[in-house]
Amino acid sequence: MGKQSVLLGLYKRGLTDWQGRLQNQRRSELRSLLAGLAVLGVVLGIVFGLAEVWRRTTFRYVQDARRRYQFLLLRRMVLWFSIAIIIAFAFASELASVATFAGLLTAGVAFALQSVILSVAGYFFLIGRFGIRVGDRVEIAGVTGEVVEIGLVRLHLMELGSEGISPSGRVVAFPNSVVFQSTTGLFRQIPGTNFAWHELTLTLSSGSDYSAVEDRVREAVEAAFSDHRQEMERQHRQMEHALSSTSVGALRPRSRLHLTPTGLQVIIRFPVDSEHASEIDNRLTRELLKAIGREPTLQAPSSGTPTVKVTADVP
Repeated sequence: MGKQSVLLGLYKRGLTDWQGRLQNQRRSELRSLLAGLAVLGVVLGIVFGLAEVWRRTTFRYVQDARRRYQFLLLRRMVLWFSIAIIIAFAFASELASVATFAGLLTAGVAFALQSVILSVAGYFFLIGRFGIRVGDRVEIAGVTGEVVEIGLVRLHLMELGSEGISPSGRVVAFPNSVVFQSTTGLFRQIPGTNFAWHELTLTLSSGSDYSAVEDRVREAVEAAFSDHRQEMERQHRQMEHALSSTSVGALRPRSRLHLTPTGLQVIIRFPVDSEHASEIDNRLTRELLKAIGREPTLQAPSSGTPTVKVTADVP
């Protein structure tokens, strides 16, 4: 019994020492955890403080609403990415394991969401210098419309009718990854411009006076463009400002004569403001018909009446 009592005392003292060491270790780890949380809170506070400075600076110095939205979106992405990295490094015990886990997780997410990731990357191309913005008239995959929304993954167009003027009543959605597709083109007007090229074909008799045709056509075109010349000149200056690295031809009508078996064709290619395209087409047609009626040297083809045809060269 004496020996058992001695052994029991030794075991009791050992358990007491072990319990004391566990309590000391627990208090030490708790202090370390609290210190780590305090450091984490300070670091996150600094990150949020820098994000707030970024936001205030953007609102103060960036006046353009489109650029301001881009800076704020970039701020949000950088903020959450920084928070995720800080938290991962704060609670990770082995960086090698974290790196391995992060690599496997990234590979899985990239494979599963490759279309979404490609669309997010395409968003930054869409908002670049020659990107698009709400209200722009664009053509994608044969669909002409006005941009009504540019999201992080998709963009939405208000489809325009066959003439490209009035809405068709439908909204078309495209993924932003369309900018990386070689078979689908994205066409848009140069910022500050809103014009298209139309082509008018006038067919006369081959016996018409060539010099008279050129003079009368020039007079008719000048009369039709008298009210829209300043707007075309303004858009031309805007093109020169946007494309300063290359030369831009003037936005003015061009005509040429073409002799065919059916008669003499006068082909006039002219720019039109998209909002007044029909008005310009009708006025130019009326001016040409007036010129033909006043000039006896301009003869009709064998069918008896001159033929006038207007086509849209580009949307």
